[in-house]
Amino acid sequence: MAHTPFTELLQGDLDTLETNLRELLDPQLIKKDHLSLLNLACGRGDETGVLAKILSEKSKSAHLQGLDIRAAEIDQANSRWKKELSKKEHALSADFITHRGDRLRDLDHLGTPDIAFLRHQNYWNDKAVWTQIFDQALERLDEDGLLVITSYFDKEHELATAALENLGALQVGSIINPNSRALSDAPGKSVDKHLAVFRKT
Repeated sequence: MAHTPFTELLQGDLDTLETNLRELLDPQLIKKDHLSLLNLACGRGDETGVLAKILSEKSKSAHLQGLDIRAAEIDQANSRWKKELSKKEHALSADFITHRGDRLRDLDHLGTPDIAFLRHQNYWNDKAVWTQIFDQALERLDEDGLLVITSYFDKEHELATAALENLGALQVGSIINPNSRALSDAPGKSVDKHLAVFRKT
């Protein structure tokens, strides 16, 4: 039996993510001349193209800032996306830096993004650190900004949602992904199984 190549699986995941993000964000994201997005724990930034496409439909220009503690992945993100986005007709730009998500207060240049995005947040790996990440992301957002998370697991999504609500965030939309691709490295784990969007209150 032939195996589906990983690149095809990844593209399928991203297509589904785009569909579900549109459903979540279309009623919540206000059109502006310029939109900015902060992608926390972004790794290689595989979802950057999806995020840029959605932002470009809601703005005349957009900037995506990615952060991750893994320098090798950040190098890959910069080498791919800075070049790729510069070819687009829409005024899109991206920048990726090696930095901890729980130390956003150290980065004055980030300004106040319209969206903070956390794909596959890892709340139960270190609840204290992730609570700080959530708290500082909410603090950093523009007054009408949105925080979007996706989760691999049911229970972890519940824990992350409760933590965000305890920090004063208001959940304004959620989706359970019916086409989430199951992963074999842990029971109940699948790609972008849950998506949710929160507002500052």
